[in-house]
Amino acid sequence: MTQPIVITGLGVLACNGLGRQAFWDAIEHGRSGIRRLDRFDASDLPCQIAGQLWDFNPEDFMRKSVVQNWQRYVHQAVAAAKLAVEDSELSKAGYAGDRVAVAIGTSIGNPDELYATSVEAYRSRGYKKISRFASSAFSGHSATVHVTIDLGFSGPAITIASGCATGLDVLAWGVNQIRRGHADAAVLGATEAPLFDMAFAGACSLGILSKRNDEPEKAMRPYDRQRDGIVLSEGAVALVLERKDRAQSRGARILAELAGSGAASDAASPLILDQEGKALARAIRAALRDAGMQPEDLDHIQSHGVSLEMYDRCETNAMKRALGDHAYRVPITAVKSMTGQAYAAGGLLGVASALLPLNKGVVPPTINLESPDPECDLDYVPQRARLNDVRTALVLAISFGGTYAACVLRRSA
Repeated sequence: MTQPIVITGLGVLACNGLGRQAFWDAIEHGRSGIRRLDRFDASDLPCQIAGQLWDFNPEDFMRKSVVQNWQRYVHQAVAAAKLAVEDSELSKAGYAGDRVAVAIGTSIGNPDELYATSVEAYRSRGYKKISRFASSAFSGHSATVHVTIDLGFSGPAITIASGCATGLDVLAWGVNQIRRGHADAAVLGATEAPLFDMAFAGACSLGILSKRNDEPEKAMRPYDRQRDGIVLSEGAVALVLERKDRAQSRGARILAELAGSGAASDAASPLILDQEGKALARAIRAALRDAGMQPEDLDHIQSHGVSLEMYDRCETNAMKRALGDHAYRVPITAVKSMTGQAYAAGGLLGVASALLPLNKGVVPPTINLESPDPECDLDYVPQRARLNDVRTALVLAISFGGTYAACVLRRSA
């Protein structure tokens, strides 16, 4: 199938904005959503800040009984999917339920109160006292299942987990489902809720979390010499994809065309990335090739920008390697400077951010970039948004173990 695949709906749950317009307003004005964590007592940990979904109430999207029996990452997935479907006005499209594909990605889920309650019940009273929902509730596939059930979509359905590359990998899967004729539309997303004690303790043990507890909004500092680590956040993003001709025929608003995708891996170490960025450069070239583009055709990049020296330098070198001199001329934004690190949802937060300049001509800033790392010398749009005519955008994602994903978005003619 040669018909372009387009995005017609966007649902965002981010710590600095719930819903497309609120999120776009926050990133345009450089507002961080990172504050003091209150989800659990983190007073004995070196990092005590996070990007919570401060105003999110899952009961606005799901029945109270369902909320009680399932985990937070499931709540977030359903909410983001419903926002995306509403944003696209998909109910007016007339697609049969079995012609809509669903894929939701998550990396670690969140064993929260239900897990603790189940463990206590088992240890004190035996397995018969564990909730009958427990086994399924701890499965990452629960998010996908609930999106299909709540929205009534019975086409192909899958759950993908590839660390921080998950969101872009989910997107590539959905495009292929439509291109191969397995579906007419797709609801795709990623969700993550890592704000629980063991996730924090593990990241503290690894030494990757920021200790800037007195200045939470300044803690995420991609490409800055003063960076001291990441800030964990929860979040979810969902997109609605359709064939361009079908979207146009129903008068849908088209946010962008999904022009190309690429992926690669280092295959070297579970913890250390290749500082030269060779594998990420391959992923970038593959995405441009899939889109039929040259480096000079690229107008904007939404980077992984996670505020770790190794990642920032790997990414900078990869962009130089893949784009040549054009890497110095393209404006680059690291949205995680405002949202924190939402693992599986991070790549789709990049997509959601790239849709702003494609539709509004405003490139959001990389905040907290005050003293640039001399090894990260590209145009990272520091501090303030910039007016720019953006027709094409590249989104990047880097996962632990050196696995990489890239996708190209194009403004629809």
